[in-house]
Amino acid sequence: MAQPNRAVYWGLVLSASLLAHSFPTSIAYDRAIHAIVLLCFAAGVTLIGTRRQFPGLFRTNQESREENENLPLEDLSSPSMAEDISKDSQLRHTTPLLQRTTSRALLAGGVVSLVVRIELLRRILKATECTVSSFEVLVPFVVSLYDSFRLQAPQSRGKGQPLDKDPYETAFDLGLRWCLSFRYRYVLPTFVVTLGCHLASGLWSGLSSTYICPLVVGQTRTVPFMQFITALLDSHLAITAYELCLRKSSKDEKPGVSTALAWGSILLAASAIWTVFGVIVFLAKPVYRDWLLPISLLFDFNHIFALLWQFLLVVTLCICSAHCIIYLGALEVTLTLTTIYVMTPSIAFLWSHRRPFPPVSHTASIWSFLLVFVGNVWYQSIRHSSAFSRSLNTSTCIIILFAFFIILYPAISRPNIAYYHPIDMLIYRAKSEHEHYLSYATQSYNLEEAVAQYRRRYRMTPPPGFGAWYGYAMTRNSLIMDQYDQIYNDMLPFWSITPEQLRQSTRALILTPENDVGGLQIRAGTASVFDNVPGTHRWMLDGVAAMINKFAIHLPDMDLAFNLNDEARVAVPHDEIEHLRNLARAAEDRSGKQPWSTDRADDWESIEEGHGQVVLQDMAFQNTFLDFGSISCPSSSPARRLRDLYSHSHLCVACMAPHSMGQFLSNWTLSAEICHQPDMAYLHGFYLSPAAFQDSHALVPIFSQSKPHGFNDILYPSAWNYMDKVVYAPTDPTGDPETESYNPGHPDPPFEAKQNTLFWRGSTSEGVSSGDHTWRGMTRQRLVHMANNLTSSAHDTATLLLKDESIGENRYKYITIPGKSIQSLNLSTDIAIVDKIARCGGIGLHDCTDQEAEFALVHPTDFQSHWQYRYLFDLDGAGFSGRFLAFLQSHSLPFKTALFREWYDDRLTAWHHFAPQDMRLHAVWSTLAYFAGVNGTLPNGKKAEMKPHLKEGERIAEQGREWAGKVLRKEDMEIYFFRVLLEWGRLTDDNREDMGFVHGGGL
Repeated sequence: MAQPNRAVYWGLVLSASLLAHSFPTSIAYDRAIHAIVLLCFAAGVTLIGTRRQFPGLFRTNQESREENENLPLEDLSSPSMAEDISKDSQLRHTTPLLQRTTSRALLAGGVVSLVVRIELLRRILKATECTVSSFEVLVPFVVSLYDSFRLQAPQSRGKGQPLDKDPYETAFDLGLRWCLSFRYRYVLPTFVVTLGCHLASGLWSGLSSTYICPLVVGQTRTVPFMQFITALLDSHLAITAYELCLRKSSKDEKPGVSTALAWGSILLAASAIWTVFGVIVFLAKPVYRDWLLPISLLFDFNHIFALLWQFLLVVTLCICSAHCIIYLGALEVTLTLTTIYVMTPSIAFLWSHRRPFPPVSHTASIWSFLLVFVGNVWYQSIRHSSAFSRSLNTSTCIIILFAFFIILYPAISRPNIAYYHPIDMLIYRAKSEHEHYLSYATQSYNLEEAVAQYRRRYRMTPPPGFGAWYGYAMTRNSLIMDQYDQIYNDMLPFWSITPEQLRQSTRALILTPENDVGGLQIRAGTASVFDNVPGTHRWMLDGVAAMINKFAIHLPDMDLAFNLNDEARVAVPHDEIEHLRNLARAAEDRSGKQPWSTDRADDWESIEEGHGQVVLQDMAFQNTFLDFGSISCPSSSPARRLRDLYSHSHLCVACMAPHSMGQFLSNWTLSAEICHQPDMAYLHGFYLSPAAFQDSHALVPIFSQSKPHGFNDILYPSAWNYMDKVVYAPTDPTGDPETESYNPGHPDPPFEAKQNTLFWRGSTSEGVSSGDHTWRGMTRQRLVHMANNLTSSAHDTATLLLKDESIGENRYKYITIPGKSIQSLNLSTDIAIVDKIARCGGIGLHDCTDQEAEFALVHPTDFQSHWQYRYLFDLDGAGFSGRFLAFLQSHSLPFKTALFREWYDDRLTAWHHFAPQDMRLHAVWSTLAYFAGVNGTLPNGKKAEMKPHLKEGERIAEQGREWAGKVLRKEDMEIYFFRVLLEWGRLTDDNREDMGFVHGGGL
């Protein structure tokens, strides 16, 4: 039997492996359909060109048979050659199922299948959260069934005639010969491989993300059905490829149709059809033009490089497949590709996750690899019976088994047991971290030491007015005297911009109404709001002015531009901002001694009604992660290099691992950095579709209440908290409980007297879902869906860390259970969206109606009713959460997840003052189980019990309450803002390099 070129065969294996590893996260598929159509075109052109340059590479079976028929008789003396020709003769005399089908019809069918396949992929990519991971493994099995009927005819013999028996042949030899002549001999080994691949693809099925696959729209059924159809289409394409090797395209054509030429034509035709369709949509639907013509990607080096890499892999795969399918047939090629496609990510997953979390079944992983291995060996032993039996010697067996062991080793050695609960360790470690912070934050006990600490930390003299600030802080009993690194980091890049440019930028921002920026001026020791601030946001700047006027007498004249929106506004590309920071750090040691410049007011041009220069880019209702979220990350970071194309339905373990201990968040600061978290593009409304997003890539001076990682806004304490928009104000019961005058009030009882429930109320204000289903990834909706839509769907599962006494005392194990089984564990939650669905739209407002049908809406409750619950969940909205400070002041334990960071973030220690939660929300159930306890039954009937850690929960709640009363007071807001404005005053002074505070100099 003729064999494919070995180099080409290994090219097939290598390119398929690299493609399987890179495809799900490649940045090349930011516009997946664009990339696939482009790759189809490139692959088609390359196949046709390669066919012309190297015609022998794609010699068909039929052409080979013609050459064999012309060989001299003496060349047919080889048994193996005679056997091959005998098999070819059988193929030639087999009655084909598609005998009347012409090559043109096959080509047309291939084009239709590929076009429909791309369309189904487009639809599936719009709802990857509803996908399952098993249907692709059906392709080789379907092809094997077709192969049995189409190609594998049994040996010719009369009806009822037994197989010819050699007198020296044993019963085993006879049985083997009968099996090899059996029409369905390939079906069973192919089924074994398919079953193994199915088990392998489900290794991480328990790692369901909280991304919502809604029940009300029926996509839990339609998306898997589309995946099933795509598997059938893939099978049809594989069958078409091999049929084209056996056909004449017309009576006058030479036998055989080149596989490369045929497939090049199919790929080109499919890409042409999709291009024409795209042009029609572009002309007819202006709303889709920005999506259809992503010009920005043409200038993205990372995207171009990724696309070229995918082009190389796809073209190599197509050329090698076209060659191998001629010699090995469609069945063996699809069996090889399916094995590689499934097992490559499975092996990578096992080798990269060697800890108890995420949970992986030893039995499933071992059986999956074993079945795939046995099935492929079984298939090869039948396919290449004589050659295989001769080559399968002892040394080969040892090498194969050793390679198999190396692959399977991580599955065998992987621990599934935790010998301590991670939260115990995190609480212990948090105590040490807080003590270290406290010692670092307050090292000076007089003004002289404070000046010395400032110079040591920031390599410059404090700004003028520092003595007044220190006195202000001391008289208000501030605990934090030295730790103001957030202010330093916010101000640092602005040292690379001249004071005049800073003043001009401030004026332009304030003067342009479209920027949603409000202005405030400080003149002669008084802060006042500019008249052009819209009335809807006037309260905000009035609150800011009230805060500043507490210490404005010590400030120089200046103007300030304040962000009126919730969302942050300034994201400078990584290389540019690093250049600006390096320029600022490289400056000589700033040890000036001069006071504020005189007549500073003259340097600030007057703000009059009119329009200035619009400096911000409007990207509301769009995904902003690529253009403004990850832009601050290094080009080598995962956020810039990778995309989660297929992972909406599964937890991105690699994304959360750097800041986690097992399932639990261990580093609150690192969890805010998105550079290692490409999946964050789809997990918060700020990135998915912000309601108001007018941002700048240039470094402009905007003061904001909060910001995500990578944004360059200047943080200041929010007027929302300063003006008590949400206030902790519990009330005791009044009146006689036996009379109608009794008022239960809203008391805040001790921790142990509260309801053992996790509570949250809120609205869908995180982002806008305007017909594109973006609400499914927003944090608030995901929390509500996770807590309430408890079903047995494969997309609704929960992973918990529970004590398992059956494996030893104080042993813990991660288990994955259906969502509806949470109720049997007696974990109590009261989480709901109030009033009505906000910020939604689309054709027919279906994003509104879908959410209304999916969530059970409730009436608003009095904010003070929160205090009756032990556990209070805090989430971002469109910006920072305004409730968190009130939650900290209570006797309840806050659970907090946040994308946005505020001025006080480095003052709080996770697991010491609050219970942090990852944005993916995958540890909420386990965290609640730790504090609230578990008493129920698992789906397998085993008892699930875990004693509640109420003392630990109460300790964290009281530590947070006590600490908030010391460092998060209104006085602390004033002290922080006072220091921010001293730094800003120096930055905007033309004489800033010579300015500074000198102790004893009266400055």
